[in-house]
Amino acid sequence: MMFMISRTFVSLRFVAASMDDNEGNRTLQPINNYHSIVKFEVAWDQSVSNTTPNAGWETITPLRETVETHKHMVDGDRLRVWVRATDVMGNTKVDSTVMKIDGSPPYISDSNSPDHGVELNVRGGKYNHSSRCVN
Repeated sequence: MMFMISRTFVSLRFVAASMDDNEGNRTLQPINNYHSIVKFEVAWDQSVSNTTPNAGWETITPLRETVETHKHMVDGDRLRVWVRATDVMGNTKVDSTVMKIDGSPPYISDSNSPDHGVELNVRGGKYNHSSRCVN
């Protein structure tokens, strides 16, 4: 019976400091980022156009994932919020969402109709005696 024994040598390798990348867009220096996003910009558009705006972008500084604004709006106004994100490699992605200001109080009819209704004290669900709206 013959056995073969192999040896694996592990050696530490060092890179000379002269080879470090200390210039250009991406160096060894750490960068401030959220999931590789290095820049967030936001634009507010009350026209609700779905065309990406060319101007009016605000850079979120310091870098963070939340932003707030104070806009004078009245019941029925719509606002499209645009967000533009740039990653560490310079790739940019734009997305938006529309919000409608509705100041009317909530209303649920107490009578059932063919269009809607309220089912009281629903059993067999996650919570006993809960209610739900049906249509």
